[in-house]
Amino acid sequence: MAGAALAAEAADPDQYLNLPYADDPSLQSNLNTLDIYVPQGRQDCPVIVFLHGGTWFQGDKGRLDDKVRAFTDRGYIYVSMNYRLSPDVMHPTHVMDIARGIAWLSSNIPRYGGNPRALVLMGHSAGGHLAALVATDPRYLGVYGLSPANIAAVVGLDSAAYYLPGLFSGEPENGYLFELAFGTDPAFWEEASPLNHVGPGKGIPPFFLVYAGDRSLSHTAALSMAEGLDRAGVTVELWHAQDKDHVSVERDIGKPGDELADRILGFIESRGLKI
Repeated sequence: MAGAALAAEAADPDQYLNLPYADDPSLQSNLNTLDIYVPQGRQDCPVIVFLHGGTWFQGDKGRLDDKVRAFTDRGYIYVSMNYRLSPDVMHPTHVMDIARGIAWLSSNIPRYGGNPRALVLMGHSAGGHLAALVATDPRYLGVYGLSPANIAAVVGLDSAAYYLPGLFSGEPENGYLFELAFGTDPAFWEEASPLNHVGPGKGIPPFFLVYAGDRSLSHTAALSMAEGLDRAGVTVELWHAQDKDHVSVERDIGKPGDELADRILGFIESRGLKI
């Protein structure tokens, strides 16, 4: 695997950690931060922005690991972004934080060698929902004079949340967590579902949707989202990570023998975002 070979040779990226992307002192500043990992000696790099999962109530942006190196070794800047979590906040605060972070990156990433016209969102699980929502519902980026067209591509990793009512009915055991994030009003769930915002002429970026193993909920959700995007004329590709589960599909990116990083980069680069 080319990425694994490069990982043995490349120097660790430069690290800029816990950068605040929101100036409002009323926000939970430890959660409104992001980390930037920059391959040494690079300029005008495409940027991969990772949004963690955790059912909208837990999770963290993480640290330097195999996943980060898989992309920085190939010349990409890697950004990992935190956002505020339930039960302290509810929808739409999570996605509003993501939009705020994207706006900050659009203005500031050139200082770190990044190309603001080449921002790729990659989200796992709940993070996949947030990436898809900010890329399909123009209201959130519109606050900052941006639109979904300012996102170059979206990578969704085993998210079952593109249509929230389907997820909520499929996992009743997690109902209390879903209520913490989205309340109990089904109309609110519909409004928060990325699939319901897919349509032509909105500048929606290309999507690469991954579903893992035999998790039928994420398979169904990814297939429905792909069909909706295709009807809207949006480029979309599905990939089945057959040997992975919901956790390992994200955790194993960049580890020896894992092919998902190459699959993701192949999709991104097929859209013209090459080093």
